[in-house]
Amino acid sequence: IPVLGRVAAGIPIEAITDIDDYEEISPDMAKNGQYVALKIHGHSMEPRMCEGDIIIVRLQNDVESGDIAVVFINGGDATCKKVKKLQDGIMLISTNHEYDTMYYTNKQIKDLPIKVLGKVVEIRVKL
Repeated sequence: IPVLGRVAAGIPIEAITDIDDYEEISPDMAKNGQYVALKIHGHSMEPRMCEGDIIIVRLQNDVESGDIAVVFINGGDATCKKVKKLQDGIMLISTNHEYDTMYYTNKQIKDLPIKVLGKVVEIRVKL
């Protein structure tokens, strides 16, 4: 699968769609959906995900509350965060407590928009 540039683990950055590299996935995984790989940029998801790590993302337009996902904000900025769904909106939570939680109301989700690219299903550490 292609490694499609970087995704922010911090402040959302513009999603990059240039192919940087390729990662292999198992045939079983490939049968269960479409996947892309992204390189982590930033520190908000530390210690679990660090700068330069590769995440494997199953493309899907929704995730369960508590899942880690890649989310588009304002149509083009992408960030990797833990998603917490609320009745009146959504929280995008960093695992590094030095970063603030992002909160969006249901109106903002529709107007900005906020859209899920997919669920993070694997982290590959690069040395």
